[in-house]
Amino acid sequence: MFSLASLIAALTIASAFWVGILVARRLRDWGDGRRLPEAHEPLALAAAGGGNHTPPQDPASQRVRARVAQRLEGRLYQAAPRALAPGPSEPDISLLELRQGDVVIIDAADRERDGDYIIEGVVTLREGAATSVIIVMADGDRRRWLVASPELESWLFLEQITGHGLFGEPPRHIQRGDHSFTLGRRGQASAAGVGMHGRPALPRVATYLYQSPDRALWLERWGDQVLMGEGGSLAAHFVSFLPGT
Repeated sequence: MFSLASLIAALTIASAFWVGILVARRLRDWGDGRRLPEAHEPLALAAAGGGNHTPPQDPASQRVRARVAQRLEGRLYQAAPRALAPGPSEPDISLLELRQGDVVIIDAADRERDGDYIIEGVVTLREGAATSVIIVMADGDRRRWLVASPELESWLFLEQITGHGLFGEPPRHIQRGDHSFTLGRRGQASAAGVGMHGRPALPRVATYLYQSPDRALWLERWGDQVLMGEGGSLAAHFVSFLPGT
């Protein structure tokens, strides 16, 4: 017959055994709640910006965007926002869709003409079935005109000439320094302008193209006021466009 001491010892051992089991289960449950992911399980990262992810732009676009933002700072353009095409790529802009604030990129391996120009104004000319545009643009302190047409492979890159003394109907020959220019083409076009293009608010304009062996003159007659640009031709494939907004 077991003694009382032996019974108490047996009960103590049994209690310790079950307490150990309960503690082990608690430790296991606590460990499961704090379990680290296995090596093959990916860590979930929180999405920045509420899940709206914008695909990265290429370096050229980022560079142009940064320069556009710097130049547009402090200016107020009232052009309506352009509806961007869906997807990560930039929308294509045609010559006839350009507006104030867009960017003209010229890369002709010519430091006198190359640059990222901000469009200040655009004048659209329609003469019969032909359409052309006069783009007034600036790259820093360089302000230039680009006279272009979708049908032509060569456009005019011009610098405005002031103080030329012409008024009313221009002559057939114009002498400027060592260059003698001869009238090669004259036209009449309807005109519609947007932005800061520097032209009178008139519905029609007369245009004149003068040529010398290596230079060109472009004249616009708005009523009696004559505007003049001097420069040369520029292959259209050296020019590309980016939206400014």
